[in-house]
Amino acid sequence: MKITLVALLSLASLAHAQQAPLLRAEGPKIVDAQHREVLLRGMNLGGWLLQEGYMMKPGYGGTQGSVKKVLYAAGLSDAAVEKFYQQYRDNFITKADIDFIAQQGFNCIRLPLHYDLFLTPAQRAVRNGVIRGTVPYADYVAKLKEWQQKGELFKEPARLEAIRIIDQTLVWCAANKLYVVLDLHAAPGAQGTDSNIADALQPNDFWNEPVYQEMTNGLWATLARRYKNDGRIAMYDLINEPNNVPGGNPPIQAMFEKLINTVRAQGDQHLLLLEGNGYGNNYNSIEKKTFTHQENLVYNAHRYSILPKYPLSNAVDASNPDANQLGAIGNLLRFRAAQNVPVWVGETGENSAQWMGEAARNLNSVGIGWCNWTYKRFSDKPIAALLRIRLPYPVDVKSAADLPVILENIKFQNCVLNPEVIAALKAELK
Repeated sequence: MKITLVALLSLASLAHAQQAPLLRAEGPKIVDAQHREVLLRGMNLGGWLLQEGYMMKPGYGGTQGSVKKVLYAAGLSDAAVEKFYQQYRDNFITKADIDFIAQQGFNCIRLPLHYDLFLTPAQRAVRNGVIRGTVPYADYVAKLKEWQQKGELFKEPARLEAIRIIDQTLVWCAANKLYVVLDLHAAPGAQGTDSNIADALQPNDFWNEPVYQEMTNGLWATLARRYKNDGRIAMYDLINEPNNVPGGNPPIQAMFEKLINTVRAQGDQHLLLLEGNGYGNNYNSIEKKTFTHQENLVYNAHRYSILPKYPLSNAVDASNPDANQLGAIGNLLRFRAAQNVPVWVGETGENSAQWMGEAARNLNSVGIGWCNWTYKRFSDKPIAALLRIRLPYPVDVKSAADLPVILENIKFQNCVLNPEVIAALKAELK
């Protein structure tokens, strides 16, 4: 029997994973096997596996589905659109990108995942039919229920595109001593009313249609079985940014209780990152005491300052009257002490280099890790990312002839550095 190079690399990668112990929570700290504190300071790989509209063109408010509709309108067939997305995923993040991130001094990446990449090509084609307008949404939901009942979802993990990408990313990151955070960024059914974040077909159906939570539970069971001993993974970010949830926080707590129990039932003790209501920030009724399994939980905040409506101070003593609203650093500190749990800023950025550098510096000073959003995106001028991608914009495609330029421009070697942002963040990683 022949053993291919890919198989040998996979075996070597698995051996490394089994040798690396998991990070864990000790009181308010994240520590390694030697009880040394690990401050995770990383970079989000937004725009790779989920295209949020504004990242495809400044000011564009559409979803990834909206981008696909542009391609359909340009005359591309279903097969041609799928081929483009495969090439896009292959080019957008490569080993060169991961090497570059590590060279700046970061020690982790957060990998935002779209649930549709855990579907088979045939299953994803039904979802794409809803986007194109050839499949009624109700028919897609009915097919999901059928696949769920027949055990056809996530049946062969090694054959799924998302697993292929996770495995490759883990190899690249391990070679650079980078931890990986698996982030279910676009959850089945859409975890809020912000359609852009979840590439929603119907906003908030994660909460309104039971099959979506059943899918999510099955998805995390699949990931836990596969990666439970993989020390290259720092945390599982169970659901990204719930927002405007019907019924408020209690349904979020109930969902986390189920997901936490499911992961632990697989014998998986990875750190589990929880994200509260209001885009990952509010934890009323979601405190540690509310869960059956209270070990190895980490609480999240997403810190953005959007002027003039939502200014956010970087002062370490800044506070919010709601003790469980964690955007303000002072609230993070008090919550960490009161709950005796680690806290982590899973997203921050999209501001001036000065604001982002100050945020990193002040979070560092009080031992709170952070992950900048985002690594690169499309723009015709400097932006709040390490790299920017030259035009044309994907949402301006007129024909298939426009695609090769986009696929070239997203490659690491063809992106434009944003030196001011790089310098501001790199200075806080020394």
